[in-house]
Amino acid sequence: MTTRFIQSTVTLVGFAMLLGCGCASIADPQANAVFREALGHTTITIFPTYVRDEEPYYHAESAQAIGDFFVEQNVADVTLSHAEVPITSEWGMNQAKMLKDSAADFTRHLQGNPIETEYGLLAEYLIGGRGVPVGVHAYIMTAAGTCADVALLNSHWEAFTAVDPQTVDDCTTVLLNALREELAPTE
Repeated sequence: MTTRFIQSTVTLVGFAMLLGCGCASIADPQANAVFREALGHTTITIFPTYVRDEEPYYHAESAQAIGDFFVEQNVADVTLSHAEVPITSEWGMNQAKMLKDSAADFTRHLQGNPIETEYGLLAEYLIGGRGVPVGVHAYIMTAAGTCADVALLNSHWEAFTAVDPQTVDDCTTVLLNALREELAPTE
């Protein structure tokens, strides 16, 4: 194992803690611990990002960017899926509730549509009434659908406000910057 790899793995634990960001109650502690230990030698399927806009849609380009990042940082071997995870929960004022509902939808999808990797990742971007992003979610589930980690980023988080996202691509930048910050080598 290289020193850089060990440093990246150690600092990714910080990302796992960032992912919990107050919503850790939906992440299973044992699944989270196993996920942290697997970083650098695991596999993950990344699904097209669900964009909660006035007319919701899926964004494959952001999934590709997330996958490219995971590969470049030696976090996991990536499989990109073209399957669109059906999110059935409705938009609401309670972002934590939307997060939990979407996580449950992702779990149901994985349980009904098995993947061949150890983990699945779904990003979700929340677009407000004026067409401006108001939140970025990411869900990391085991292949069986157990929540290993979750992210909720919005205007209360520096990773979000530093970008001041205006587009879907900006939302991807928010997520990747949060990852990049946590993967930066430590001295």
